[in-house]
Amino acid sequence: MTGSTGGQEWRLVDAAELTRFTVDALRAAGASLDEATVTAEVLVAADLGGVESHGMARLRRYVEGLRSGTINPHGVPEIVSDQGSVCVLDARNGLGQPALRTAVDLAVTRARRFGTSAVMVRRSNHMGIAGWFAERAARAGMFAMVSTNAVPQVAPMGTNEPMFGTNPFCYAVPAGQSVLCFDGATSTVSRGKLEQLDRLGEQMPHGWALGPDGSTTTDIPATVEGLIHRKGYALLPLGGGDKNHGGHKGSALSLFIELLCGPLAGAQWSRHTYQNGEGGLGHFVFCLSLESLGDPESIRAGVEQLTHEVRAAAPVDPATPVRVPGDRRSLLTGTRRTLGVPVLTSVLADLHDIARFVGVTPVRAQHADA
Repeated sequence: MTGSTGGQEWRLVDAAELTRFTVDALRAAGASLDEATVTAEVLVAADLGGVESHGMARLRRYVEGLRSGTINPHGVPEIVSDQGSVCVLDARNGLGQPALRTAVDLAVTRARRFGTSAVMVRRSNHMGIAGWFAERAARAGMFAMVSTNAVPQVAPMGTNEPMFGTNPFCYAVPAGQSVLCFDGATSTVSRGKLEQLDRLGEQMPHGWALGPDGSTTTDIPATVEGLIHRKGYALLPLGGGDKNHGGHKGSALSLFIELLCGPLAGAQWSRHTYQNGEGGLGHFVFCLSLESLGDPESIRAGVEQLTHEVRAAAPVDPATPVRVPGDRRSLLTGTRRTLGVPVLTSVLADLHDIARFVGVTPVRAQHADA
């Protein structure tokens, strides 16, 4: 089945087919079956939930990194500091998804024993959407927080020099039989979102990015190119570039994530990541066991009731109901698991190119009459 969005055509692809292809491509590039499987799950979950900026469009960077050696295909995480409820993992410059999955599972195990836990990861790489990991912990009965730093792209308020990554902050908690999860960058926008807008032929609003002269820019290709090659372009923190709209708060939140995932984790902070031939990124996981707080079922019910009350609030626009974090993503995931995942033809072309140079079976899109 085909369609179009913003002038760009797309094809529907079954989620299982995207997973199959991603696993095959990563294994051909040198990853183990386990590493390839968890990485594929995270990438496909992003596309299922409408976070296309962190889905299949990111696969090339992992495949090329594994093939070139800038990502270690044998980077099995190891504990380098163990204080019971606080641990530090060395990802050994491996794929970020397996490293963070290991950290989450360790944090859950320790929180069940101690009530709370914090696990830091150092020497890692890009790990996809933080929500996948926080939700994994929440389904295990935890209130969880997950964050990561990244390459320098965000200018703190008062400068146009990129100092921080987009530094996402994510939390998740059980809500009845479901999970409430927020996952968002501490910048106004992520570079991946700009790349997605460019693929769709859409525009960037004023106030998202700065050019080399310090003035706001709406040129997406120049901004993306400038961010990648560090040519003086920068994204703005949440709240933008001035105090009147809370830019100082966004800067402080981004610095908070940088502290957790940089110096405190023993990892590189954003300005020094991807030096000496490795990623050097840091991740942070915090878990709080609901059982340590009292009756887990009562807490689940309370969270669920709170979300119901928020959704029931009178909307400013009757045509736009009030949502809580994750509502849109959950709706899209259910629909796309049934009907297929829309993948832009430009992304499909990139996936076919990957299939050709690693020697695996290309992605099979659904027939136009499906």
